[in-house]
Amino acid sequence: MLGRWIPPPRRPVRGTREYQFAHHLAQRHQLTLAFIVDQREAAGPINVLRSEFGDLEFASVPRGWKSLASAVRSAGGESCTLSYFRSQALRTRLEDRLRRTGYDLVFVSSSTMIQYALEVDPTVPMVVDFGEVDSEWWVRQATRGSFPAARFFRTEAARLRVAETLAARRATLCFAETPEAAELIRSLGPDAAVGVIPSGIEVDARGPAAGVDQPPTIVFSTALRDGPDPQEALDLCRSIMAGVRARVPRARFVIVSKDPLPGVRVGKEIDGLELVLATPDLRPLFHGRAVAVAPPGAGFDLRASVLEPMAAGIPVVTAPAICERLGACPGRDVKVAGTAGDFRLQLIELLESSALREEIGTRGRAFVKANLSWDTVTARLDQFLAGVVKPGPPSVPSTQPRPSAVVRGG
Repeated sequence: MLGRWIPPPRRPVRGTREYQFAHHLAQRHQLTLAFIVDQREAAGPINVLRSEFGDLEFASVPRGWKSLASAVRSAGGESCTLSYFRSQALRTRLEDRLRRTGYDLVFVSSSTMIQYALEVDPTVPMVVDFGEVDSEWWVRQATRGSFPAARFFRTEAARLRVAETLAARRATLCFAETPEAAELIRSLGPDAAVGVIPSGIEVDARGPAAGVDQPPTIVFSTALRDGPDPQEALDLCRSIMAGVRARVPRARFVIVSKDPLPGVRVGKEIDGLELVLATPDLRPLFHGRAVAVAPPGAGFDLRASVLEPMAAGIPVVTAPAICERLGACPGRDVKVAGTAGDFRLQLIELLESSALREEIGTRGRAFVKANLSWDTVTARLDQFLAGVVKPGPPSVPSTQPRPSAVVRGG
């Protein structure tokens, strides 16, 4: 499995799609995890991987050097993303392992690692999990940026997509996280077999019981950094909040973003509206007097806005299209609203009724557990891979951990 196994510090290893897939497959197969390390403090995450999977192949490269090298290669017409993750040391180690080990499958979980997979003997089946398609992230940045940044983003998207196209045409099987991403992969490789496996969610226990010190709380968990305009999200919340507080004076409206967003401020003209940034753990906000609102548009993120609150047993109010996309039952698993006025009415009803909050929250959590928990999602891998690779012995952690390879210049 080739992927980004050491994520940014704000994303724990165990919370990633790659880890959940590997954890499931390791119960049925012998895995080798291959990756690049560009962080100075990576010993902890590496030890976590080694204790569970044992067999690791990785190369450590200094971030500053790789940034300079990728910038130079980008000027020469290469993808800066692929260049940054290019390591001759890792390539050599993988070539050696492939000669000594009879691998039955190469599983790629990040576009950054396609370059290594394409060098594997074509008789070895290759499976690629494109997720939401990495090049699409660059496309989105281009639509929001201004010259000259937008030009750079478009160029990088095009260069990275060349590699993704080669992978889609070489792969025996491709996965995507959404139907939209799957359609894009089919356009890159018309003959590719493409399946959809959404990212799962951890189904947590319900938040703490409501206490006398906890006011009625509306939580809007967003992806402000990826949204078209953070101020649009703030204005939307103000329009809903004013009507809610007329009926529920103690209600507080909390806008949460897991990423820092310097320069965004909430004015004091609307009492009870708060903005919380860089908060990776939302559970302290999920208590017995909390409800979640997830209007489409600015800052909406299906996972953060809808699935995480539902998984914690918090009732969610969202748009009919979002409910339909999930396959949930309106009025049973989630509350639905089509206009700002409808959102206000649904929120007021939930804030005023503890019994209704309990009912919708419990049913929403049961829906996520049955359809989108990690156990349910990863089980779909078995169905897709059944015709590609046969089950083998599970991974066994190595008793002799390998030292990390530090290679300057990669």
